[in-house]
Parts: sequence; C-alpha cells; structure tokens
Amino acid sequence: MRKTRLYPLCLAALLLVLPACGNATPNEPTPGASTPPVSDNAAKGDGASEEPTAEWPRTFSHVMGDITLEEQPTRVFGPYVEDALLTLGVTPVLKWSLGDYVQDYLEGQLAEVPSADYSTGGPPLETVLEAAPDLIFLYSAGMGEEGRYEQLSKIAPTYVYDKASEDWQGTLSALGELLGKEDVAEAKIADYNQKVEEARSHLASVSDKTFAVVRVRPKDYVIMDGVNFSGKTLYDELKLTPHPMVKELAWDNFQPISLEKLPDLDADYIFYMVQGEASQGMAQELFDSPFWKGLPAVQNGQAYEVEVSHWLSSGYIANTAQVDDVMRLIAQQ
Repeated sequence: MRKTRLYPLCLAALLLVLPACGNATPNEPTPGASTPPVSDNAAKGDGASEEPTAEWPRTFSHVMGDITLEEQPTRVFGPYVEDALLTLGVTPVLKWSLGDYVQDYLEGQLAEVPSADYSTGGPPLETVLEAAPDLIFLYSAGMGEEGRYEQLSKIAPTYVYDKASEDWQGTLSALGELLGKEDVAEAKIADYNQKVEEARSHLASVSDKTFAVVRVRPKDYVIMDGVNFSGKTLYDELKLTPHPMVKELAWDNFQPISLEKLPDLDADYIFYMVQGEASQGMAQELFDSPFWKGLPAVQNGQAYEVEVSHWLSSGYIANTAQVDDVMRLIAQQ
C-alpha cells in the first residue's frame, strides 16, 4: 500500500512556509523545444502491469534540475499532459482547467477528477497539497518560473519538460520512463506513426493544395501556427502545405488577424474552431461578414469546423482525433 505522503500537520506546516501560487503559467500553452528524461537506471518497466517492474529508486535530470523517485509514482499531477497520462493508463489526481473550460475530449475519463484552475495563473497551493501527488510533471519551463518550481518541489518531486506542445511523443516517452511504463509509450508512438503513414498516402491528392487553421476567440480571430498542436500535425506529420500567410505571419506562434485581412487568406482548405460560448458572438460576426463569405475555401465548401478541445491540444489521443478529422473531411471526399 502506498505510504501517505503528507499528514495533516505536515500540510499545515507547508502552507505556512510556502507562499500562495500566483501566476503559475500563462493562460495559453507556450511553444518550444523538448528535453527527454535522463535516467541513471536504464531498467525497463513492463508498462502493462499494475505492479512496479522497474528498479527503484531512479534519478532523472530535467531542464530545472534533478529528481529522485524512491518508488514507482501512482499519484501524478500533470497539468495539460492529461492526454499522455491517460494514454499510459494513469488517471491524474488533478486536471487542468481554465475557469469552466476543460479538455472536453478527455472528460469521458476525467469527469470525476478535481480541477486545477489556471485562469488566474495556477491553482491555489492548497489544491495541489490536498491532492497529495507523488510526482508533478510540468509541460513547460514557464510553469516553473518565479519560484513555482521550488514551491511545487516541496510538495512532490517535480519534473519540468521544456515546452511539450511541440513534441507530444517526447512528452509521452518522458512520462513513460518516469512511471516505469516505457513499453506502453513506445507501443502507442509506433501505432500513431503507422496511422500517420497511412494517412499521408490517402492525402496525396491534395499535396498541391494549401491549408490554414483559424481560431475564433472571445475578442479576436487568430491564424494558428505551424509548430504547435494541430499545426504540427497538419504540416509536419501529414505533410500538408501551409498557406503562405501561415508561413509569413504565424509560423512560430499564432497571430491575430482582422476581418479586413481575411481575403489574403485564400487557402484551398480552412479548418476553423470556435473557442467556447464566449466566442459565439465573434463567430457570428465572422460568418456574416463578406470577407469570410468571399474566401475560396468557404465558397467551395472546403471550410470545416473542428473541435477546439483536441485541435488545441497534443498527445496520442488528441493527435489521433486530429488525423481522423482530416481523413474524414479531406481524404474521403
């Protein structure tokens, strides 16, 4: 049986010495490069077993230091990497949220998991303490800045993966090693890569066409970038051709676009997503505008609405759904 990590008196003591979490992370994920874990013990875990099969303790290096795990973690807090955790068969002790907004595509498995609200920068420290994680996994270095890494490290060993939004496979591999589930991670990655290979062959007929992704937010419209989330799926993995405006304006990070500039986005295909109820007014303004109605993709019936939840995420589950969407909407016309 797992030993209780924090008794009530310890919890109270930690709350006295740790300041309240302020802005724990930006409200939107931050792009960047990845850093895989380095273990001083290369023993492999079975991955499919509930019992620890790797040798413990194990030490790992990451972008903000080193951690040692005395035993195989079972209670993990990994904000915005819930996709990877579920892929490995692990239900997190808390789930990322932004106010009422959650990752809807995962709610079938996370509905009963308490939320860690990042709408004000991060959840109260008490929320993390009460969840009693034995591993905390941060998906970007930004999540550990301004003393937050040190605060969280007092609760549980905290591993920082530098900007997982660009590299979900590396994220899954890192978590697989941390959790002694390397075999599961490797199998899922191989399964996905095979799916992408098959999809590419079906998409050969649109190799000369251009693509773009537009997101409607409560106060503006943005062109999605080419290196994070669904952008990486479309342009790097599926090898679809980004519209020149994507390359020139928004390749490294999404950028706002005005209605008046929309006519320049004359891509053959447009995927668009509406970010929640608060964005419905902006969406209606977009759809009613002559700028939108005049786009070639719209006029040719090749502008497709997609689900923001998994198109603004990355991971085995999200990316599989993205590829399925593209195949359903484009390849099977």
